[in-house]
Amino acid sequence: MHSWVTPVTKNTLNGLLLGCLLLAACTAPEPADSRPPGDGIPLPESTPPPQTLLLPGEPAEGELLEEATDRWVFATAEGRLATVEVWFRPATASGPEAAMEVSLIAPDGTALALERGTVTLPPYIVEQELSQTGSYLLRLDARSGTPGRYTLLVTLSEERTLTRPEVYTGTLATGEQFEEETDISRSSGFVWPSPNRGISGWYFHDAANPRHVGLDIAAALYDPIMAAAAGTVSFADASGGYGNMVMIDHADGWQTWYAHLSHIAVKVGDLVAQGEIIGAAGSTGYSTGPHLHFELRHFGVPVDPLVYLR
Repeated sequence: MHSWVTPVTKNTLNGLLLGCLLLAACTAPEPADSRPPGDGIPLPESTPPPQTLLLPGEPAEGELLEEATDRWVFATAEGRLATVEVWFRPATASGPEAAMEVSLIAPDGTALALERGTVTLPPYIVEQELSQTGSYLLRLDARSGTPGRYTLLVTLSEERTLTRPEVYTGTLATGEQFEEETDISRSSGFVWPSPNRGISGWYFHDAANPRHVGLDIAAALYDPIMAAAAGTVSFADASGGYGNMVMIDHADGWQTWYAHLSHIAVKVGDLVAQGEIIGAAGSTGYSTGPHLHFELRHFGVPVDPLVYLR
């Protein structure tokens, strides 16, 4: 009785060995990634709508064209009352009855108020209570005609002076204690990291992109990027969608992220002072143009940078 055995050649052994190596490579666990999380988030399907930074208490100028929408963003602490006033210049409008509406949207996307008006009787939002800390969106929508040039003013107050029934006398009630007004946006120790204090893209939890946990700050290619506060560099390298990125650890659990840089000027372990240049603005990673993606985190939790930047 004969048993037929296929001879094992050198080529056969090499093929088996190569197959085992490929199988092991496919099943082996991936090495730990030291890059910050979230850099795999793809670009949103739509580009950011234009928006402008608005400073409460300071008048701003704009022009509302036919069928256009102007977006203004401002940040404040919870508990404030917002009054929104708009004045139009009839000479720049298509007619005195050109109509528009103004809407105020909370950080979570909730519509707080919507008022309609015309060039001669513009909309007016009176002492709207703001129950959240964060960035609020103010939209001006042209509904008919061309409203034209306008002046916009948002005023924040701690108490009702326009809508409460009693007359304000300027004195405190018996036993009431006076508390000095505190503005967390001014008392913060963080300064703007870019020379241009404007918004070029999405803001924090933009109603159109709630997953965005940073602030897209306007910057030209190679603009200097500065440390928002003193601290220690904990990351300085390429990081997927963030592109070239620097992370700085600050006191009391604070951390700042600077993404899409064209150049990194620091290394891990460096001690940096507030305002020190750490890199240059760019468009690396998931970016549609030069700008700075800036994140502010407290014990790892993203917070709205606009609330804390001075």
